[in-house]
Amino acid sequence: MAGTVPRVDMTLSKRGDYAVRSAIALARRYTAGDYYKVRQVIAEMQVPATYASQILADLIRAGLAVSRAGKSGGYRLTRSPDDITVLDIIEAAEGPLRAERCALGEGPCRWESVCPLHDTWISATDSLRETLSLVTLSALARQDALLETGTASIPSTSHRLSGRRI
Repeated sequence: MAGTVPRVDMTLSKRGDYAVRSAIALARRYTAGDYYKVRQVIAEMQVPATYASQILADLIRAGLAVSRAGKSGGYRLTRSPDDITVLDIIEAAEGPLRAERCALGEGPCRWESVCPLHDTWISATDSLRETLSLVTLSALARQDALLETGTASIPSTSHRLSGRRI
């Protein structure tokens, strides 16, 4: 269609999305020191019940959370949300965030070991990793609380302002 520009969708996978939501739920309970039941995470963050245990297990494998069985059991963070980054959470669910194959996909690569886009793609990936490593889970939890109460300012770039994705 003439005049339209295709957009690259920069969103998390469902697994990454649910991991971030689950981590926020655990962060909101961190100072109380209590364990949080999986059903509470499901209800609060709308994480599908079919995925919740898998997602929480991802956080456990990454050393970000622990679980305990029993009536007073559940899940909780292993350290302060101030010491957990968005990069930590995303990599717990998605695996290492790095370019593992040619950015041009299956297209013609004119160089033996890298394509013409290689250096640019690596730089962009490194910048994304750096940005995600600068944002803490506690910052996400604070922002989530502000959004929940309606006191957060909504950026003009929000895809929800116009009902369309940007």
